[in-house]
Amino acid sequence: MAVSENDMALYGFENFEDLDLFKMLITVSGVGPKSAAQILEQCKGVEIIKAIGDADTSFFEKIKGVGKKTAQRIIVDLKSKIGGLGELNLRDESPLLEDDVVLSLRQLGFERKEIENVINKMPIELEILEDKVSWCLQNLGR
Repeated sequence: MAVSENDMALYGFENFEDLDLFKMLITVSGVGPKSAAQILEQCKGVEIIKAIGDADTSFFEKIKGVGKKTAQRIIVDLKSKIGGLGELNLRDESPLLEDDVVLSLRQLGFERKEIENVINKMPIELEILEDKVSWCLQNLGR
């Protein structure tokens, strides 16, 4: 929820990574909740993280309401912070399926860092949710 003097807005997210990214984006000077929501609406989190890592200002300049200076600020301010999101969503094979794996494992009580570490080692050939969760459980070491 974002509250200002004249406005109150409620924002929802598909996954925790988008929420984390939203929180990081609104820390950037010139990026408010509306702009951050606009960025997340137009781009996948994985693309945003990659653009920040690659210092790709043109990626952000294509988004309505984001100019060159704001794009540069996003990259400068967040480049050192994207590690806080982990490498979890940087795998492009099936980010939505991996979100389901994360959700399943979180519900079983595993910590985000544990999950991120094991997902980054997961074989690419695993395509079915149940297979991915099973493999992760075998490799989480509990």
